[in-house]
Amino acid sequence: MDDKITVTDDLGNSFEVEVLDIFNVEGYENKDYILYSLGEEIDENNERAYVSILDNKDDNYRLLEIADNKEWETVQMAIKEASEEIED
Repeated sequence: MDDKITVTDDLGNSFEVEVLDIFNVEGYENKDYILYSLGEEIDENNERAYVSILDNKDDNYRLLEIADNKEWETVQMAIKEASEEIED
């Protein structure tokens, strides 16, 4: 996926992000999570990636913080499993 969307953060700031993936996590099916980039290079081959809850109301995208530790651990495990599947 190589799309860009404009999002609003918890502070009301709007900015454009590159969508790397939008996914669901078992146990939190009522939420969409977004893996995204702001174009910040770590080195010549990698960019920094972020994960948030994606709230979409009438194509008005908001990024919400994953504040619950158990939820964050579940999301991290889902990302790890997905990246391992890609590598195989």
